[in-house]
Amino acid sequence: MLTTGKIFLISAAAAGTIIGASYFFSVKTGEVQGYEIFNPDLLGWQEATSTVPWPPRDSHALTVYKDKMWLMGGLNANDFILGAGSVEYWKAPHFADVWTSENGEDWSLIAENSPWGKRRSIQVVSFKDKMWLMGGWGPQVGYRNDIWYSEDGANWIEAAPNANWPAREGHSLVVFKDNLWLIGGVNYDERETKNDVWYSEDGINWLEATSSVPWVPRWDHAVTVFKDELWLIGGMDLNDNTFKDVWNSKDGQNWQLVTDNPPWQQRQGHNALAFRDKLWIIGRLNDVTNGGMNDIWFSEDGINWTKTKNDPAWLGREDSAAVVFKDEIWIMGGMDANWHWRNDVWHSVLRADPKPIKNTLPVQIFKILKSL
Repeated sequence: MLTTGKIFLISAAAAGTIIGASYFFSVKTGEVQGYEIFNPDLLGWQEATSTVPWPPRDSHALTVYKDKMWLMGGLNANDFILGAGSVEYWKAPHFADVWTSENGEDWSLIAENSPWGKRRSIQVVSFKDKMWLMGGWGPQVGYRNDIWYSEDGANWIEAAPNANWPAREGHSLVVFKDNLWLIGGVNYDERETKNDVWYSEDGINWLEATSSVPWVPRWDHAVTVFKDELWLIGGMDLNDNTFKDVWNSKDGQNWQLVTDNPPWQQRQGHNALAFRDKLWIIGRLNDVTNGGMNDIWFSEDGINWTKTKNDPAWLGREDSAAVVFKDEIWIMGGMDANWHWRNDVWHSVLRADPKPIKNTLPVQIFKILKSL
C-alpha cells in the first residue's frame, strides 16, 4: 500500500522500460505523481529581452557579484568593417562603462567612464568581496597589465599599475582554490601569444606557477573550474591555427592533455563553464571562413562529450560573455557569424518543468511503487 510522504528516485531503465528520462516520484495521499528531472540533452534558449540600453559589443567582461550580473568594457566595430575579417579596430569605439542587472532584462548604468579607461578584452571576476579587473587593450591606453578593484562598480581603485605578468589581452582569469589565476593571452604589438600561468592570493602580488606548460601559446581560449580542477579548452594563435584540445590541472602547475580529438569542431572566442555537474562549451563563430556549426556540448569528464539536441537560437559568435546566474546560463553580446556586433541577452531553459505523468507511468514502475 502506498504510504503518504515517501519520496523516491527511480531509474526508468531499471524498471525495464526506456522512457528517455528519469522521473521524480512523490507519494501523496495514495496518489503517485511524476516529474521530469533535468535532462542536459534538452537544454534550450530564450531571449531575455530584445532591447537593452547598453550598446552592441564584444570582448566585454561579465561577472556575478552581490547577486547581480555586471557587464563592462568591450568595443563596437559595426561602423568600421571593411569586409569579413577586416576591421578598423583602432577606430571603433571602446567602452569603460559598467552596467548591472538583477534579472537580465532591466539594466542600470553604474559608471560611463571608469578610471581604467576604454578598452576591450578585460577580465573581471568576483574575489574576496570585490570585483577585480585586469589587462586588456584600448586605442588610448594600449596594452595593459594593471589591476583594479571595486566594491560597487562605480568607484574603482588601482591596486597595481603594472603587475609582474606581461601586458596582454585575450587572457583568462578565474578563481581557483582561493587564488586568482591568470592564464595565456596575446600581445599583438609584440606579435607574441602566451602560455604562462600566474596566481595570486590577494590580487596584487603575483607568482608564476610554471614557466613551462605543455599546451602551446594561445589566446581567446576558455578556462573554467570543474570538479576542483582547472580546465583549458580551445583558443587560437597568430598563425591562423584554431584549437580543439582539452587540458586540465589540479594545481595550475602540472597540466595533462585530456583529449585533442573531441567530437566538436575547433573554436576560439567561445565560453566554457560548469553547470549542473557538467562541463559545458558554449557557442562557436561559424562564419564563412570557419564554417561548421554553432553548437553546445557537455561532458562529465572532458573526454566523452554530448551535443545538446537543439542548437542555440542565437547566431554563432565569438567573444561573447557567459555566466551561470540563478541556475541558468546567460550569454550576452559578441560578434556574430555575419560580422555584426550584438547586444542581445539570452538565457538557458531547462525544458524540464514539473509535469504530472500519472497517466503515462509504465505499468512496471507503477507496480514497483505500489509494492513499497
